[in-house]
Amino acid sequence: MSEVPKFLILMRHGPAVEAADWKGPEKLRPLTPEGIKLTDAVCARMAVLFRPTLILTSEYMRARETADRVMAAAQVVGATDGAGKPPQLQIVSELNQDCPWGDWRDAWHNLQGMIDPGEVVVAVGHGPSINEILAWHSGINFNVGLKKAGFAVLRDASKLVAYVPPQVII
Repeated sequence: MSEVPKFLILMRHGPAVEAADWKGPEKLRPLTPEGIKLTDAVCARMAVLFRPTLILTSEYMRARETADRVMAAAQVVGATDGAGKPPQLQIVSELNQDCPWGDWRDAWHNLQGMIDPGEVVVAVGHGPSINEILAWHSGINFNVGLKKAGFAVLRDASKLVAYVPPQVII
């Protein structure tokens, strides 16, 4: 039987170096120092409020750096799943910037087999696809425009209960 998490939090990666200013491969474009500070502050508050237990992330550097901050914040608050396991991090290529959001639909069905009903899952991705994923899960038929380091919270992976721009939570 497929399970849904208690909460699914869809998060856009933190502020990254501008693409025009970056000379390396797109996949390696990192968060800025200011982006790290903002992301750390957002993740600290998110962890206190929601206690994430499973963090899914794109393999792109800026998303992975964001997910690492979610993980660190969850560890600080002592988040555990229903079996007492500490938070886990998993790379999900369907969250990559170059993947169409439709790939997530198939990935989500496969991921559900590893999710316990009481878990809090954070999926870190990129705009605009993370917004399209939010629309697919919630049934909202418009782009809510998640800001960098912002997130949306869905109860039972379908009911939008919070839309959190980064400036609101810090």
